[in-house]
Amino acid sequence: MDIENQTVTIPRKENTTKGEEPLKVWPLVDKALDSIDADPTTRQAAEAALEVSDGCATLANFLLSQEEEVPNLDRQFKVPLLVLGASLAREDGEAETVYDPGEGVLYFETDDHPFAFPVYEDWTVDWEQVADRTQKGYAWDGGETDVWALDWLMAYLDVGADDYMVDSDDEDDDQYYSRI
Repeated sequence: MDIENQTVTIPRKENTTKGEEPLKVWPLVDKALDSIDADPTTRQAAEAALEVSDGCATLANFLLSQEEEVPNLDRQFKVPLLVLGASLAREDGEAETVYDPGEGVLYFETDDHPFAFPVYEDWTVDWEQVADRTQKGYAWDGGETDVWALDWLMAYLDVGADDYMVDSDDEDDDQYYSRI
């Protein structure tokens, strides 16, 4: 797959926009990676993740998990990345997408992790066309996904934690921190 030229056409609700123009996904992801000062290893993992549906969901989860640390995160990647992930899911079978119109959430159920993406703010998108199915009151069994977001993203490179985590200098603290 040619990641740099991968495009998606975002389905829009009627009477909300003039047209449905294809968008390149990588430049928007790259801009978000710039805004969080991602290191080269994280960028490589992002590129690898873009090749599969569950990777798109994992990458979206990772980028959105950075919002607390980087309040000026460029979020233009969100909708195209989710649309790409849902499209790839139909091809690769690595995820199922469910849209709950009552909650305004798009769910990605992957073999490894469930993800929930609030999309109510992106009201012009026809999420029912994006998702595999629509279900009001969908019972999601996921939980907190921010804590492991970087680990899950790095799994797309088969990179050991030592390559992207650093030990804190505090002797009483056995916490590790991401290099990004």
